[in-house]
Amino acid sequence: MFIAFFEHLRAHANAWIIGTTIVFCTVVATVLTFLNGAVWMNYVVSYTIGVTCMSTQMFAHRHRPQGWNREAITVIAGIVGLVIALALGGTLGAFDPLYFFRVDMTGFVVGGAACFVACFLILLMGYIRDLEEQRDAARRDELDKERALAIAQLRTLQAQIEPHFLFNTLANLQSLITANPGLAKELLDALTQLFRVSLTYSRSTMGSIKEEMELVANYLNVQQIRLGERLHYDIQVQADLNEVELPPFIVQPLVENAIKHGIESASDAGQVLVDVHTEDATLRIQVTNSGNGISDEANAVGMGLANVRERIQSVYGSEAQLTIESITPTKTCVGLIIPFEAAGS
Repeated sequence: MFIAFFEHLRAHANAWIIGTTIVFCTVVATVLTFLNGAVWMNYVVSYTIGVTCMSTQMFAHRHRPQGWNREAITVIAGIVGLVIALALGGTLGAFDPLYFFRVDMTGFVVGGAACFVACFLILLMGYIRDLEEQRDAARRDELDKERALAIAQLRTLQAQIEPHFLFNTLANLQSLITANPGLAKELLDALTQLFRVSLTYSRSTMGSIKEEMELVANYLNVQQIRLGERLHYDIQVQADLNEVELPPFIVQPLVENAIKHGIESASDAGQVLVDVHTEDATLRIQVTNSGNGISDEANAVGMGLANVRERIQSVYGSEAQLTIESITPTKTCVGLIIPFEAAGS
C-alpha cells in the first residue's frame, strides 16, 4: 500500500506540491482572517508567499548546480524565496515592499511557515525519488545479472550441440572422391558453406528467424547431397516473421534429430518440413519428418532436444515449450511454442 502511495506521489509530485501549498495557504489565511479581519491582506499575502516560496524551490531544484546537495539548495532557496515573497506580499497587500520587514512581523511567521512547508515537500519528494531510483537501479542490476546468467547458460548449452552428422558426411565425402568426384566437390562446397554460415552465426548472442532458416537450409542441402533421393525437404516461413529474434542454433538440432531418427534409419524416401508461423499469440516452429518417425526412446535420450528445451526456457521462461507429436507411426512433428511478445516481435 505504501509503495503504491509513494509511486503515486512520485508520478504526480508537482501536483501534490502545488495542491498542498494552496491548501496550507488557504488554511493560514482563513485563520488570520478570523483573528484580525483583514481579508484582502491575509489571502493575498498568504498566497503570494506560498506560491513564491514553492516556485523558488522548484526552480532551484530543477536547475541545481552539479555537486550541490539537495539540503543546501533547499535552505538557500528557502531564504531567497522568503525574502522575495515578503517583498512581493508587502507590495501587493500594502503597496510597500518593506512592509513586513519594518511594520508587520506577522509576515515572517506566515512566510516562515509557508517556506518550511515548501522545503519539507520538496525534500520529501526528492527522497522518494531517490528511493525509487535506487529500487529501479537494483531491479535493473538484477535483470542484467539474470540475463547474463541466461546468456552464459545459453552458450554452454549451445556448445554441447555437436554436428553429429559431420562424421557421416566426411565418410561419405571420402568414398565419393573416387566414386563420384563431381558429387564429392558439390558436397564439399555445401559443407564449406554450412560451416561458413555456422561460424558467423555462432558469434551472435541473438539471431533472427531468417538467419536460422539460412543455417537450416544449408544443413539440409548437405544432408540432401549425402542422402540423395532418400531426403526431400521444404522450408515455409510466414512472411512477416523473418526479423523476429531467435537464439542461434535453436531449430537446427530439431532438423538434425529428424534426419537422424526419421530419415537415415528409413528404408524408403522421407520428407522434412520446417514450418514457421504464428498461432494463438505464439510463435510456432514445427519440424515434421515423414520417414520412420521418432521413437519414444530417442525422445527420452536425445541431448539435442533436451538442450533446446533448456535453452528456450532460459531465454523465454517456463511458458516456452518443446512439443513432440506422433502424427502417424511414420510421421512425427517436433515443435517450439514461444509466446509471441517474448519472441521480440
